[in-house]
Amino acid sequence: MKNKKQSFVKGALILTISGIIAKILGAIYRIPLGRIITSEGMAYYQTAYDLYILALNFSSYSIPIAISKLVSERIEVGRRLEAHKVFKTALALLAFLGSTLSLILFLNAKYFSELVKNPGSYFAIIAVSPAIFTVSMSAAFRGYFQGMQNMNPSAISQVVEQITRVIIGFVLSILLLPLGYQRAASGAVFGTVFGGVFSFVTLYAIYLKRRKSIFDDIKSDKGLIIDNTRRIIGKIIKFSIPITIGGSIMPIMGLLDTFIVMDRLQAAGFNQLTATMLFGQLKAIATSFINLPQVFTISLAVSLVPSISESMARRDIETVKKKSELAIKMSLLLGLPASAGLFVLASPIMKMFYPGETESLGISLRYLAPAVIFLTLVQTMTGILQGMNKEKIPVINLTIGALVKAAISYYLTSIPSVNIKGAALGTVIGYTVAAGLNMRALFKYQGKSLRFASISIKPIFATIVMATAANFAHKFLYAQTAKNSISVLISIFIAVIVYSILILITGSLKIEELEMAPGGQRLSKILKKRKLL
Repeated sequence: MKNKKQSFVKGALILTISGIIAKILGAIYRIPLGRIITSEGMAYYQTAYDLYILALNFSSYSIPIAISKLVSERIEVGRRLEAHKVFKTALALLAFLGSTLSLILFLNAKYFSELVKNPGSYFAIIAVSPAIFTVSMSAAFRGYFQGMQNMNPSAISQVVEQITRVIIGFVLSILLLPLGYQRAASGAVFGTVFGGVFSFVTLYAIYLKRRKSIFDDIKSDKGLIIDNTRRIIGKIIKFSIPITIGGSIMPIMGLLDTFIVMDRLQAAGFNQLTATMLFGQLKAIATSFINLPQVFTISLAVSLVPSISESMARRDIETVKKKSELAIKMSLLLGLPASAGLFVLASPIMKMFYPGETESLGISLRYLAPAVIFLTLVQTMTGILQGMNKEKIPVINLTIGALVKAAISYYLTSIPSVNIKGAALGTVIGYTVAAGLNMRALFKYQGKSLRFASISIKPIFATIVMATAANFAHKFLYAQTAKNSISVLISIFIAVIVYSILILITGSLKIEELEMAPGGQRLSKILKKRKLL
């Protein structure tokens, strides 16, 4: 039993690491891509990608989880033949769903592009449509291997998919750039199709390599096939529906955001091209910087679920509170400085990466920057609530936050003097509402003794000093050198040093808290050796 638990922890770690690599590649990829196809091309790319993610949610998001659950249950009781039938049935189901959704998106590309008020995204939508089928096929294999407690194939294919997507996307966007930003964006997003193909080929090769051992295990099967194909499909769909509904919230709101921003900017008096550029600056470029810190809070949230679940199973509420406080503190220690740094250096950072863009890009990032704090808190508190078996609460709260975001964006973006800043403010307020509701739920189920105020004071103080130092350093360095990129990089380095020293001096993170965090014990030894702790 002990080995099985170690295997689970190792598998979770493998998936987390591969997920972080894939997300970092995906986030960083947008920076040079934005320089190639500009904010106009990124607006077309983002619109097509949002549609793709929404369609994918109905095929390869929830069904692989169902496959994994049904396969592992059958293997556990020695019914390996039935487990393999679950896989084959799910593969056929995903092939049908994937091909159907791909065709729907392909045949209705013009309708969808006009529906979201971004007709220039037509070619990009056509280009991304086949990816739904290829990625869905890969998802069936991932679910099967995960059900067998083998996470390596999923991790390998995930990284292969992302690397292929990035490389092919770059090459095609550059080759198609002479034909205009619409074609260049379609080339960039077509990399997703190649990523799905390479992922599927990788998984299928691993399956072929393991097929003999799989069928050898089936020969020693202890049980007969009980479920027929119809019952298996029914169980897959029944298990997948709640997950699909929960997972659809953000893709739907992302797509709705596209419609709102494009429509209200034009209502404010901006022409189609200007509205497209402003939308691309906010949604496809500035948002990619906001999403970078969440790469690490996602892994924190993933590790929280089993850790807090274990304490809940023992009814050890005090330990749950300690773990919750540590997780929130870790989230603040990351989210606060990231948010402040992006806010203070918004324009210089955007000028460094996108010298050809207008000043409105820096303004978009500055108004969006506070969202980092609340986004990281939402993710962390979602992990805590899921670990406490309150998984419905964060879904409801995020829905409320998304509706608030939509309402505020709709109203403010149509005001000419506010324009794109209104959409950014809507995002910030939406995540603030969701984070506040999650915090209220934690107080309700953990008691008022949860010390949110006390654990946030020192990180806030350190962040204010750090932001002041970064702002002063950039202004001074730029006045001396007149070189923005060098000034930005040195200012960020100074900010990191100042913040790290303040965190250590103020005791914002205690030794025992640091050692509880992933990799904390090793870092604690290094700091103690150098007499920094």
